[in-house]
Amino acid sequence: MVLIGVLLLTSLCAHITVHGVNGNPLSAFVTVVNSGPTHPMDNPDWVPPTGPTREKDREYWQASGQDRLRRQLEHVKQNLNVAKNVIIFLGDGLSIPTLAATRMYMGGEELELSFESFPYTGLAKTYCINYQVSDSSCTAAAILTGVKNNYGTIGVSGHVPLMNCPLSLQEQNRLTSILKYAQEDGRSTGIVTNTRITHATPAVAYAVSGARYWEDDTELPPGCVDIASQLIHGDIGTNLTVALGGGSRHFYPTGTFDSNGETGRRADGRNLVNEWIELTAARDLRAQFVHDRTGLLAVQPELVDRLFGLFSGNHMSYRMLADQLREPSLEEMTVKALEVLQRNDRGFLLLVEGGRIDHAHHDNLAKLALDETVELHRAVERTVQHLGENIQETLLLVTADHSHTLTIGGYPVRGNDILSTGDFSRFDRMPFFTLTYANGPSYADHFYETGGRRNPDDMRDRYHDPDFTYPAAVPYEDETHGGDDVAVFAQGPWAHIFSGLYEQHVIGHGLFYAACLGPDTFQQSDACRERLRGGTAEPLRGVNHVLVILVLFAYLRTHALYIM
Repeated sequence: MVLIGVLLLTSLCAHITVHGVNGNPLSAFVTVVNSGPTHPMDNPDWVPPTGPTREKDREYWQASGQDRLRRQLEHVKQNLNVAKNVIIFLGDGLSIPTLAATRMYMGGEELELSFESFPYTGLAKTYCINYQVSDSSCTAAAILTGVKNNYGTIGVSGHVPLMNCPLSLQEQNRLTSILKYAQEDGRSTGIVTNTRITHATPAVAYAVSGARYWEDDTELPPGCVDIASQLIHGDIGTNLTVALGGGSRHFYPTGTFDSNGETGRRADGRNLVNEWIELTAARDLRAQFVHDRTGLLAVQPELVDRLFGLFSGNHMSYRMLADQLREPSLEEMTVKALEVLQRNDRGFLLLVEGGRIDHAHHDNLAKLALDETVELHRAVERTVQHLGENIQETLLLVTADHSHTLTIGGYPVRGNDILSTGDFSRFDRMPFFTLTYANGPSYADHFYETGGRRNPDDMRDRYHDPDFTYPAAVPYEDETHGGDDVAVFAQGPWAHIFSGLYEQHVIGHGLFYAACLGPDTFQQSDACRERLRGGTAEPLRGVNHVLVILVLFAYLRTHALYIM
């Protein structure tokens, strides 16, 4: 036993390095002795950090608490009108830690994103019916159809396994998007995204497919229709008023180039953009196709019945890295879509996806993920400004489809740069980043092959580079989604029903209820019963007024005859 103990101790000591401890399983519990700096709190002259001066007074917290309470009390009066307009903002991968980190990225822990000031907030459970951690397609189905389904499938029920074409064609397995119900009700519909417009989230809005991967015909099984074709020829896609995003490669044939010089990849030789132009012309619709920011901003809404824009062959660029003179921002696309959609007196439904938050997280690019969240914040902020008085008849809902594995950890002092290191480990005598991921491709950027962390102090000159990757605890080719709940923010008619904790598909049913959409068997408010199919509530109220006048006239005439 003594020999075993000596050998174990010898092996353990051999694994201690100046960088910390390496691959030995026991090394995680070994403190490196006299090998570098110590934790600041271990210094006998250490002085505790101080917070903002005004926050030291109790009166500050009492006043701010009372102010917030007054705002909460103002929300007691609920808006029970029909949501004439519905705008769904979906931050792909917008986890709750991402929200908190973005506030700090914007300049302060105490800041609010535009939608965080909405009066009602809830939490949604994000799992698919067959996976604990979801993807964007099954979560989009929950939100846009009110039905949870399988990972990776587009607009089909749980009876359709991923990649199954025949079952996806059966009518009883096909789900109905809220955009379809809105179109049947005479409302305009639109989709805005900075991902490929055939990507998982926007695809659920207009397509049905056994796999999110069938964006064009290159890998499509016989008998099924690819997602891009459904945008042009599908039941919902044909009637979209606005569609703006990236992904032009799925609409052009191989060997050809789009308007920005990017190559197509369709194997069937079809140019779907030309087909869209021809179809809209055949229907006598004033249609306009745009491919860059200049073309989009030049669109005159009053002269356009249909607007289609593809601004990149693949996903649109991260805003921080984009050619901002050529690619429109999410905010600009959203406002232009609203200008076109608002021309319909019956109302509209618009889906806006901030999709590149998700992509940055997948590559452990925390700065870009936070910056893309700011882009979503700006789009919501500008939308509220643009709506003006129409805000009272518009339901705005901001949520995420799923989370990510980003965490905010350690004990950084108030006001510390969220992109920097924030605390110090007594075990390996090195600082560590406040932002870390549970897994992802950046593992090797922060750990030695033989074990132990690389020193973040050696990386200080790169912290603020957009391509700087943040630590991942487990090596993985593509950082995964997270399985935790996501936040839901709502404002407008029936926004209060989105409070609480619920399954994600309940969001879809709340949208149906607020906007008087969906099957007749679904719950309907009294306001919905007053709203006539093909009209508005106003004509019904007018009829009621006429009836009251007629009854009153008959009453007065009868009594006049009686008196005579």
